Amino acid sequence: MKYISVAVLLIAFAMQVSCKSSDEPKSGTQISEEKAEQAVSETEAVADEPDKEEAAPAKAVDVPKSVQVAEAVKPAVEEKKDIAQVKAEKKEEPKAKKAVEKLTDEKGVVSYVEGNVKKKNIEEADFKTSVAEKTTVKSRESYKTMVKSRAELELSGLDIIRLAPKTTVDLVALYEETKDGKQKTDIKLAEGDLWAQVNSSDEKSEFMMDTDIAAAAITGTNFRMSKDGELTEMKVYHGEVKISNAKEKMDDLDAKSVKDFKQPGQVSGPKQISGPKQVSLEEWVYIVKNMQQITFDRTGKVVSAGEFKATDKTEKTDWVEWNKKRDRQKGLK
Repeated sequence: MKYISVAVLLIAFAMQVSCKSSDEPKSGTQISEEKAEQAVSETEAVADEPDKEEAAPAKAVDVPKSVQVAEAVKPAVEEKKDIAQVKAEKKEEPKAKKAVEKLTDEKGVVSYVEGNVKKKNIEEADFKTSVAEKTTVKSRESYKTMVKSRAELELSGLDIIRLAPKTTVDLVALYEETKDGKQKTDIKLAEGDLWAQVNSSDEKSEFMMDTDIAAAAITGTNFRMSKDGELTEMKVYHGEVKISNAKEKMDDLDAKSVKDFKQPGQVSGPKQISGPKQVSLEEWVYIVKNMQQITFDRTGKVVSAGEFKATDKTEKTDWVEWNKKRDRQKGLK
């Protein structure tokens, strides 16, 4: 019992000592160590804060620099691009210019060829180039059909020109713009027989059929013109033609109808005549309409004028019949 009491006392004492030791303040060494660790932590924290503050401005500075570099490089790249584009445009410009010139220079095509047909530039002396179908037609060209040959030219103004055998025409101008804003077409019949369907003539255009002796202003007309060296004849199948032996004065002279033409009467008995004097050629302008014709000689004097009929012998030739057939095939009058 005695021993038991002593053991209990010892256990109680040990517990008391243990409680006191846990409640005692920390030693200086422990405090110093903790303060040192805290100081280190605060120092690191303080050291970290400036880094963060400096990092932010660093980013703010870096961004403008990159932007400035990008902006500085961008114009240079664009400038190089612009220079390259300019060079490319300069290289392409001649090609585009040539394409436009080629496009504007083409005034139609040869739509029919039979036999031997030649062409040349107007300035050239000889017909050396053979003509085939689909050949391009241009201004300042001459076309010539040989014996037993025919040709048809479809012009861009929906006009059609057909050449009989042994015919030569000069395409002096095809739909060329004049100073007054009109489109001028001028075709000269040098020799032979020509059949034409002209549809492009209106207030904004001018279509002239020319010879060495006279010129005709065409307005929406189907006509035929022939020249054999001695006489030149024009027949109008439908539409209207104004023709004159004074081309430059055509608009100033009074136009007459071919119905008003009178054949010179027979000369009566001999009369005393005055001495020789200079006789000027009479200048005239005639209007030729549906189924009318006019014929004049190499001096420009009108030989005959008036109406003709489809039943006339001259209207039953192979050349006339072929043209009428071609017109029907194309839906023309």
